[in-house]
Amino acid sequence: MYWKELTTGIYPWDMHDEGIENILDHLQNHAGNNAAYMLAVMHHEKRPLHDNYYHHNPVRKRYLAEDSRSYFTIHPESYTNSRIKPLPSDREFLQGTDWLEIFTTALRKRGMSPGAEISHTPLDSVRGAGEFADCIQRDIYGNPPGHGYFSNQQLCWNSPDARAYMCAIATDLVTHYDIDMIQTCSFLLNQGQLSIHPFLGVTLGGCFCENCEREARKAGLDWDKIRATVRHYADIMKRATLEANEDWLLLQRGSSSAVMFLLESPELYQWLKFRCDSITRYFKELSEAIHAANAKVDFRFNTCWPEAEFIGQDLTQIGKYVDSIRIMDYAEQTGDEERVLNKGKWLANVRRQVGEDKIIIDSIAPRAKATPDLIRKGIRTVALGGADGLAYGFYDGATIERLEAIKAGMADCEIKLR
Repeated sequence: MYWKELTTGIYPWDMHDEGIENILDHLQNHAGNNAAYMLAVMHHEKRPLHDNYYHHNPVRKRYLAEDSRSYFTIHPESYTNSRIKPLPSDREFLQGTDWLEIFTTALRKRGMSPGAEISHTPLDSVRGAGEFADCIQRDIYGNPPGHGYFSNQQLCWNSPDARAYMCAIATDLVTHYDIDMIQTCSFLLNQGQLSIHPFLGVTLGGCFCENCEREARKAGLDWDKIRATVRHYADIMKRATLEANEDWLLLQRGSSSAVMFLLESPELYQWLKFRCDSITRYFKELSEAIHAANAKVDFRFNTCWPEAEFIGQDLTQIGKYVDSIRIMDYAEQTGDEERVLNKGKWLANVRRQVGEDKIIIDSIAPRAKATPDLIRKGIRTVALGGADGLAYGFYDGATIERLEAIKAGMADCEIKLR
């Protein structure tokens, strides 16, 4: 069996603390990587994410990343048509260094393939709540969706400014850096609260901002009716009034399916379809910008959520505009063998949507509760499921034993890298 690549993500603070050559020694010698990508824009997050402390970092026990900072040289000419500009790091030990240039140069010297990622939130929450509040998703009540440190950061992709910003960052990266792949995993549309109801919980998600209204009316949709219907069900989900609470109790006593609600309120389907059309248009625009600047680069979408229908993600359409898909399935980190053995279901869903010819890079997680045995089983599951390569998340949380389990798991399946 032949795979396109074995890759993982590297952070600039990893490079500062461990040294890029030492990191690449570990990737090649212990895991067998032929590729890696650097987080060029990274969201606010604790690292390593699911472990208390680093396993092989000689400088610090853990790191709290800044909110949506860029770790490459920002070229002003790339942002002439973008109202939003990226922010560089405020951390002294990261300032003044082009980490992406160091990264790509080191990988090229070893014959490895370098990539770059624009992570979940390209815009920080401070500017999202202030200067660029008009670019942020708004739920049916006018509030930014999300919670914690992701509030005021979920961009609305019907906003021309949001799309222009992402296109500018991507163009900057593929124009000025020797990368083979650029990957995005930005939040799409907020899915609402499916834990409250497996279908109607979506009505608590975004977006109902002025940008969405403008595009919906342009498409000929009855936006007022859509808003009224979504608000009706959102109120029931929140039990916002005495009447809504009675409707909630009746709903709980019944067993109506999602199809039943769509038949009763066709505008719910129109709304969900509009969301998908909006996201697809965004990917088309981003793809055209990337390939106009660098026709050879692999534009990869990291699909992070299996409930794609609730976030506006229709891969039958998005797949036309991306070169490859990464599936962010980190079941191994749960320690649950059944979840690991069921990884093929998500892979099968994506393959059905994008077809046999589209490159799919599936993933594993050698961190948290993952064991060497689960890692090997995860690799076998996605190999037999027809993946074209593997990404693991991430180097910073993996012990050497787990890295070696990746290499062993690929050998078990007789996988060779092209």
